[in-house]
Amino acid sequence: MRQLEVFYAVVAAGSITAAAESLHISQPTVSATVRRMEDQLGLALFRKDRGRLAPTNEGRLLFEALQRNFSYFQAIADAISMIQKGVSQRMSIAAIQPLGNGIVSTALQQFLKEKPEARVHLLIRPRKAVYHAVAAEGADLGISFQTGEAEQEGLSVEKVCSGQLFCIMPKGHPLESKMSVSHNDLVDYPMVSFPPGHQWLLAQFEKVIDKNKPRPEPVLTVDSVMSIYPHVENGIGLGLVDEFSLRSHSKEKLSYRPFVPTIGVAIELVYPNRRTSDLTKAFVKHFKVSCNDIQVKSP
Repeated sequence: MRQLEVFYAVVAAGSITAAAESLHISQPTVSATVRRMEDQLGLALFRKDRGRLAPTNEGRLLFEALQRNFSYFQAIADAISMIQKGVSQRMSIAAIQPLGNGIVSTALQQFLKEKPEARVHLLIRPRKAVYHAVAAEGADLGISFQTGEAEQEGLSVEKVCSGQLFCIMPKGHPLESKMSVSHNDLVDYPMVSFPPGHQWLLAQFEKVIDKNKPRPEPVLTVDSVMSIYPHVENGIGLGLVDEFSLRSHSKEKLSYRPFVPTIGVAIELVYPNRRTSDLTKAFVKHFKVSCNDIQVKSP
């Protein structure tokens, strides 16, 4: 297809130089393309005529055939270009809700400023569904909290940043007077519990609590981390949340304190088992910048 386009341009322009200018390529590239085409066909397509490059009889026949059909060839070339551009500028991301509606959105804002032609499909899924989407190559990138499960499924994982748990409470709560909150502080107050899918986080919590003290009483269990916030704002109980979702949530009705001993929460990027596209790499760059900017400062 490219050889025919170059041949057509040379005949129409009457010279290698003019053809190169019209195609926005170098003169040596045009000359090499013409020679390669002649070698493959076993025909001389051009001859010199008073200093100009003119088609031979065979070249004239080919040019006339192209004139009759060139619009079809051009339409095919344009379609291929559009398909290639569309594929290269589309990206699918699977992310868990606390990150997808927060830090991912922040990174996307900057990414789309750099790549306004890009088109992104964001899938908000539970953690295991994020892994499955990446494993099935239904997503170019997965974003989740690091639990070790992605590696067990044979996926490539990159840890990008670490945070910690915070205790959130309604404005005016007695625990506002403390610089940090521990297990001992929680036992006297009702709790809005982690969702059932966060056994990995509950396991970390179990490691640091005082076994000789009663466990905090969950009066409400919700189905997502983001659902903890409105119920805490309404005074139903205290909540433990990751600092990444806390960063993106309004603090108008909430106070927050770091939980001690520190329970670490890390963000991981999960990649499918194929080459990472340039578009995905560009987004990852912005995501890492957003991670560096996200640390919550204690009041």
